[in-house]
Amino acid sequence: MNLGALQHLIRSVRALAKDRQIIVLGSASLLASFPELGDGSEPLAATYDADLCPQPFDEATALTIHETFGESGAFHLRHGYHVDILRDSIFETLPPQWRDRLIPVTGCDGASALDPHDLAATKLLVGRSKDIALVRHLALTGRLDRGLVEQRLGSIPQEERRIIASSQALRQAFAVDGE
Repeated sequence: MNLGALQHLIRSVRALAKDRQIIVLGSASLLASFPELGDGSEPLAATYDADLCPQPFDEATALTIHETFGESGAFHLRHGYHVDILRDSIFETLPPQWRDRLIPVTGCDGASALDPHDLAATKLLVGRSKDIALVRHLALTGRLDRGLVEQRLGSIPQEERRIIASSQALRQAFAVDGE
């Protein structure tokens, strides 16, 4: 996924759901801050979906968007990328005040994306290998401040076992080679 593809998806969704704001979540949200991540051998070049949450959310709109722009549909088959619809419940996994830090998506009125540090905190909370690898890439290329990610990760309510796991994921993502 590159910024042009993300913009195309957002504009297409907004044409169908004119009264909705679009929040870009997941890895594709990084394109609002770092469009170059979708180029060449960068990590998002191999991503073919964008996680979107229309606001205000309702199931009828979500279903229409999914049927029109979702995986394996005509839009996906024609363009090679698709939308995954996320529900409001995903917001529980985000750091407090995340809405105050949304980044506008260039060229797309009514669309905003997660701040990279908020995304990184959420990725570390989930703790999948691919998520840790993405955060590590962002850290190694100077795109993240460890202190901010750590603060945001710590601000997300977590059970004790998740605190331990997400702390390990943070250390792994920001480890200096040889540690």
